[in-house]
Amino acid sequence: MADTKKADRLMDVAIRRSFLMPSSEIYGSPSGFYDYGPVGTAIKHRIENLWRSEFLQKEGFHEIETSLIVPEAVLKASGHAENFADPLVTCSSCKNKFRADHLIEQNENAKKEHVKAAGLPPQQLSELIKKYGVLCPNCKKPTLSEVGWFNMMFQTNIGPIEGNTAYFRPETAQGIFLDFARVVRNYGSRLPIGIGQVGRSARNEISPRQGLVRMREFTQMELEYFFNPKDQSHPKFGKIKHEKLRFASEEGHPQEIEIAKAVRDGLIANEIMAYFLWKQKMLYLAVGVPESKFFFRKMPKEETPHYSKGNIDLEVETSYGMVETVGTAYRTDFDLSSHSKHSGADLSVFVEEDKQRVVPHVVEPSMGVDRLFWCVLEHSFREKTPEKDWEWFAFPPAIAPYHAWIFPLMKKDGMDEKAREIEEHLRASGLIVYYQDSGSIGRRYARADEIGVPYCITVDYDTLDEKSDKHSTVTVRFRNDGKQIRVRISELAAKISGFVKEGKVTG
Repeated sequence: MADTKKADRLMDVAIRRSFLMPSSEIYGSPSGFYDYGPVGTAIKHRIENLWRSEFLQKEGFHEIETSLIVPEAVLKASGHAENFADPLVTCSSCKNKFRADHLIEQNENAKKEHVKAAGLPPQQLSELIKKYGVLCPNCKKPTLSEVGWFNMMFQTNIGPIEGNTAYFRPETAQGIFLDFARVVRNYGSRLPIGIGQVGRSARNEISPRQGLVRMREFTQMELEYFFNPKDQSHPKFGKIKHEKLRFASEEGHPQEIEIAKAVRDGLIANEIMAYFLWKQKMLYLAVGVPESKFFFRKMPKEETPHYSKGNIDLEVETSYGMVETVGTAYRTDFDLSSHSKHSGADLSVFVEEDKQRVVPHVVEPSMGVDRLFWCVLEHSFREKTPEKDWEWFAFPPAIAPYHAWIFPLMKKDGMDEKAREIEEHLRASGLIVYYQDSGSIGRRYARADEIGVPYCITVDYDTLDEKSDKHSTVTVRFRNDGKQIRVRISELAAKISGFVKEGKVTG
């Protein structure tokens, strides 16, 4: 169930603590756009780099970066020019425009009958609006028009001559398909091959809502895994086939299903898709989303994109309700064949074993970074307790905005200079740290907790006292339980790095 009060409160916390900022705020903040503040940017980059590590580097795949602006011919070939649209309805009284399927699903009468409007054609949506007496949410009148299609792509023109139409890309995937032939040639023209990228996309949403969940500009992490359609096995499937994934069921309670069984029963299209679903599960656990809070759902035919032979979404429980954050599609050879047909380019690959050329098939795991970022905020947020009289975030150290904050107990007697030395030493060791000397030490601990910093390092009188058995040591405080240990400065960088790697957040 949605809890909009909790969502609004968390968004307020995120803005106050420099996780997020409304874009163009001093000019009124158009809906559907958010900027990331210093803290949020750091976390977002950690998430992206963790994805790079798990989905590209550890798999031996390739990363590219493609253009944001795409010629119209590309999107005609891909089907986006014709199919990338949402159902639009207009109020004839107040002239406001709305997304029709959302209005229907928010209608109380439709809710009672559990109506699912997503994916239905305009004619059926118009009939449902009449059947349930859906009113305009703005003026509350029964004056909604017939439903039509609204293409969501942002249109522009290349150069000064009108007619050279282009669009801000609605997904990063098409750039990968366009560059496929050159990349595969450069790496020996062999299959399978994985090509991915992290980048911005844009969709001119009719009614952006729910903060980061539905934005007009957003970041995607997409991988295209190209393979011989005659061989849909995966070399690492044997290692994960007995693992389990949680799938949505008709009974309403997610069920754990062994991966091998899900492939045998056709729930998952092939071993390749199964492997990447398991990788998604492991990534979500690594960023702090509990397994009990997400599951996979096989999409019904009417909700499956035009390019896909089968889609499985990952959905996460949030204060906005269940939110789809990952879509994994078996795109077959749709994109390469279509681009080959429209461009005249040969996008096939010679398969040595078969002694023939084939157009590769594709499995695509596509993740939304912004939605995942929001899920991480939700599931890492902690309320005040008697032990901690402040709200805080329990981010895993691997994605925390800083590895550590460094404090002098007081800004005198050389403690501040020593803390600065340690700051420089830790940065040179590759750690992301921040020096802070304002306020009481307790307040500084609280500030670090409030943005999820896992470790605080304090320089005190013992650190500088040559007669003390604690000389040349500092206090390391752990975020989750507040416990402290003494660590030698010479060992500090290795210790903090080790704690980050282990995910250690308690003393």
